[in-house]
Amino acid sequence: MIIRVRFGKEGALRFIGHLDVLRTFQKIFRRAEIPMVYSQGYSPHPIMSFALPLGLGLSSEGEYLDAEIEEMAVQSPPPASLCEAPSPASGGGQAVVDEVAFPFGEGGPPTQSVVDEVLKRLRAATSPELPVYAVRVLSEKAGNAMASVGRARYRLTFREDLAKPLAAAADRLLAEKQHIIEKKTKTQTVSFDLRPCLYEVTVIRAEGSGEEPHPPASQDDPLFAPHCLRIAQAPPPAFPGGGEAVLLLVLSAGSKANVKPELVWEELLKTAGLPAEEKPLAIRRLDLMTEDGSSLGEV
Repeated sequence: MIIRVRFGKEGALRFIGHLDVLRTFQKIFRRAEIPMVYSQGYSPHPIMSFALPLGLGLSSEGEYLDAEIEEMAVQSPPPASLCEAPSPASGGGQAVVDEVAFPFGEGGPPTQSVVDEVLKRLRAATSPELPVYAVRVLSEKAGNAMASVGRARYRLTFREDLAKPLAAAADRLLAEKQHIIEKKTKTQTVSFDLRPCLYEVTVIRAEGSGEEPHPPASQDDPLFAPHCLRIAQAPPPAFPGGGEAVLLLVLSAGSKANVKPELVWEELLKTAGLPAEEKPLAIRRLDLMTEDGSSLGEV
């Protein structure tokens, strides 16, 4: 059985690398006593893959991992007879519920029961800086998370006095049919067209209305409706007292074309004629999507 886990990256854990996140989740699954499927060979390791590594220092509420797990023990529902009358063996009328290992598939409990149990165990085994938002079972036809990524959604916060020139620069950038830039790789500098990689570039100014910003995503939200999903679908909040503005980006991501939000920020500064030293106050990844714009949490 293959499950997809949506999780976040907050606080000090923003500064740990991708391999550290991988090793941490292997420990989280072991701590949660979720039986994983291991690879074969001389050095077996848990079958687990991540959608797209997050840049160091960035926070996120839209990270995904796929893991293959074996059957596990879940609580069986109490028999109807125990619900109708107290059980003498329970000492006080409490229903005695046994943990039974159900195989996934026909004959077992509803998949939702297994998903709820996995989510509960993962949340109990992780930390607030690596929150787990949702778990779902993948169909046999679903591709793995890494191969499915086609777009990424980001939110950048910056000084409000830059909002007007950056908004004008975004309009000019989106109006272009072609925007050739130079991108440095580990071995060389290559030229490529940035324009087809931009699906959304929106600047939103804070009005200083005094409204409270959205609270951080909570691990206690209902399954499959985590607060992080509502944040990603709603306009960003106004910041108390003004002073900050928001840049929303939807960019190409994945193996075909992976555009970092810092690169788009630099191009907006150049287009607006602003100093290259200007930096965003924070960068947050909101979600990862497929080529057609569907969230990986919905595939």
